[in-house]
Amino acid sequence: MESESELNAELSASSGLFKGIGIVLMILGVIAIIFPWFASLAVVTFAGWVLVIGALFIFGSAFMIHDVGGTFVRILWSLVALIAGVILLVNTDGSVGFLTAVLAIYFIIAGLVKVTVAATNRGQSGAGWIAVNGILSLIIGLIIIADISNTKDWAIGLLLGIDFIFAGFTLIMIGTRAKQLSQADRDRTERERG
Repeated sequence: MESESELNAELSASSGLFKGIGIVLMILGVIAIIFPWFASLAVVTFAGWVLVIGALFIFGSAFMIHDVGGTFVRILWSLVALIAGVILLVNTDGSVGFLTAVLAIYFIIAGLVKVTVAATNRGQSGAGWIAVNGILSLIIGLIIIADISNTKDWAIGLLLGIDFIFAGFTLIMIGTRAKQLSQADRDRTERERG
């Protein structure tokens, strides 16, 4: 088991990567919000690509911290995003209702995974942001399910964009906090030596 100082140093070393992935997710989210008015197929195809690309970045972030439980949950989250994205991409002739249901299920499962990550990392830096992001994903999924017959094509891109922007913001905040904690540890170590 790593000490808190070692974990903070490890987080600090990965803080730039956290921030970079967060920025990419936020950009993908903004793109999803800017282009939600395309025809149904274009929105769903775009959402599929956003999920596939996002899944790759989420998968990459799973290995930044050497916490087996956290790594496993992040890998699971990336697989859920990848599967949802691939389903959207290969079912181009499917109904909008089916494809919208796939996105709703993605949001619900991703929300549950994020809340689980937050619960397993309770008390650690960024866990609160992950919990809020998970709750937001759950709410988005439930909103879609509650009115799936009237969900407009623009709502798919808008809701996905909001989710990715908040996920990106969460990673940026975690990266920033990790850098601060590592600096605080270095300062404390210097005071103890001096």
